[in-house]
Amino acid sequence: MKIIEVLQELHPQFDYAHSEDFIADGFIDSFDLVRLIAALEAAYGIHIAGTDVLAENFRNIGSISQMLSHYGVEQSE
Repeated sequence: MKIIEVLQELHPQFDYAHSEDFIADGFIDSFDLVRLIAALEAAYGIHIAGTDVLAENFRNIGSISQMLSHYGVEQSE
């Protein structure tokens, strides 16, 4: 599953592919962040450490992908 698919399960009406900052654009709030973390963990079979739950790790697809790479998750375009 790609990151964009996980995001679209949260809010299919948002254009995540063209946003550089999901938080600033209002696509993700604190409740959505909890849901997103749970969805990413389920999709990739990982556990995201509390130390990685930082706004800068969830601003856009690139930052999420970079954070996930620390858990051995590689994304293909």
